[in-house]
Amino acid sequence: MISQVKTKKPKEKVKKQQNKKTKEEPVSLPIVVVLGNEQLAQEYNTLFVENDIIVIQEKELVAKAKKITCAFELTISSNETKKNNLQRLDKAIPSTVPIVTCSLTSTVVEQSQWITNKERLIGISAFPTLLANTLIELSPSIHTQKHIAEHVQDVFFKTKKETTLVQDTVGMVMPRILCQIINEAMFAIQQDIALPKEIDEALKLAMHFPLGPIEWGEKIRFQNVVDVLDALHQSTGEERYRVAPLLRQMASAGKFWNNNN
Repeated sequence: MISQVKTKKPKEKVKKQQNKKTKEEPVSLPIVVVLGNEQLAQEYNTLFVENDIIVIQEKELVAKAKKITCAFELTISSNETKKNNLQRLDKAIPSTVPIVTCSLTSTVVEQSQWITNKERLIGISAFPTLLANTLIELSPSIHTQKHIAEHVQDVFFKTKKETTLVQDTVGMVMPRILCQIINEAMFAIQQDIALPKEIDEALKLAMHFPLGPIEWGEKIRFQNVVDVLDALHQSTGEERYRVAPLLRQMASAGKFWNNNN
């Protein structure tokens, strides 16, 4: 069970008294670098830039490493690319700077074995399209220091996002649920229960989803959905995470072959 934790919200600005003069303290803006999944990197870079957070380009990592105050590694799959990126960040930036890693297909504890400074690693439920939500899920591991989590929360407060801490488990919360919905929709199509367009319309109308599961899966990219479900199935052994054959086919195709029906 996920432990009950308080969701931390951005602090409201306190109005200054009209008859009292106060000096404004200089604001220290975060300086971030984002590596990994191209789609996610673009989403997060856009969020940061829109909120006046300085983004260092990957090619500038070594030259500007000492200026970075928070680093992100957003590769979804637990592969050599992700491992190499984490090791690059751990070696390049100061040891006190947080590294925020997408931890949907492998836990933060597992990923922390790849780096030296385990205490600065914290997970995030980074998944395409979910940044539109106001809530960001973060998952500290048993190694993560408290001030690291607080630092990352402060970064997101500056983007007007709320944060909540969840357990360090594969899939985390919202991505796990969303991937299951998309998978069940694929099983329904396979069994001729309904057409793709009918399923999309039904969930948008009945559940008030912004997108139907098929069109949502296309935006996320079906391969990312498969990667999360495969990791969940391997981690838990539970049948509910078994990938629908049709979904695996769509992951190879890249999109649903007949989206008009």
